[in-house]
Amino acid sequence: MTRQIKTRVSSVHRKTNETNIIVKVNLDGNGKNHVSTDLPFFDHMIQQLSKHSLIDIDLRCNGDLDIDSHHTTEDVGWALGKAINDALGDKKGIKRYSFSYLPMDECLTRCCVDISGRPWLVWNVFLPNVSIKDIETDIFREFFQSFSQSAGLTLHVENIYGQNTHHIIESCFKSLAITLRNAISLDLRNLDTVPSTKGTLSRNK
Repeated sequence: MTRQIKTRVSSVHRKTNETNIIVKVNLDGNGKNHVSTDLPFFDHMIQQLSKHSLIDIDLRCNGDLDIDSHHTTEDVGWALGKAINDALGDKKGIKRYSFSYLPMDECLTRCCVDISGRPWLVWNVFLPNVSIKDIETDIFREFFQSFSQSAGLTLHVENIYGQNTHHIIESCFKSLAITLRNAISLDLRNLDTVPSTKGTLSRNK
C-alpha cells in the first residue's frame, strides 16, 4: 500500500531589523500568487516564478528600501527557499533532478537543479545594465544564492547568450520555475522512497 499524498504547504515568518517577511507556499497549487515587496520589477519576477512553477506563493515584505534593495531581495530569497524546503518535508517521492533551457526573445538561459540538501550555487550570468527599476542587477545573484541555501538546492544557472538585461533576468526566473516544477513533482512509481541511496536528502548527510 502506498502512502497517502499530503498537500505540501508551509509558511515562514522572517523578521529582522532589515526586513519583515511573511511567505506562504503550496507546492501543489496552480500558480496563484500575491506578491508585495515595494519593488515592482522584483514582484514581477516572483510572480513569474510562481506562475510557471505552479507553486502558489503569497509573499509580503517590508524592507529597508530607504537604504537600498539589497536586504529585501536577499531576504526574500531566503524566506521563499525556506518555505519551499519546509513544504517538501521528507522529500519522499520527488523526482529530485531537473533542468530546462528557457528561450526569451534573443536570449537563452539554462537552469539545472538537484534537491540534494547540499546548497550550492553556480551563477554564470552576465547582466549588461548595472541597474533596472531602482534595483542593482548584481543583487539578483544574491537572491539565487540565498534561495539555494535555504531551499537546500544545488543550483546551476547560466545565461548562454542574450543582450537585453530585462530578458536575461526574467529568463533566469522562468527557467528556475520550470526546473523546480519538474524536480518537486511526484514520481508515481516511487512515492514511498526518498530518491537517494543514502535514504535521506536532509542537510549535512
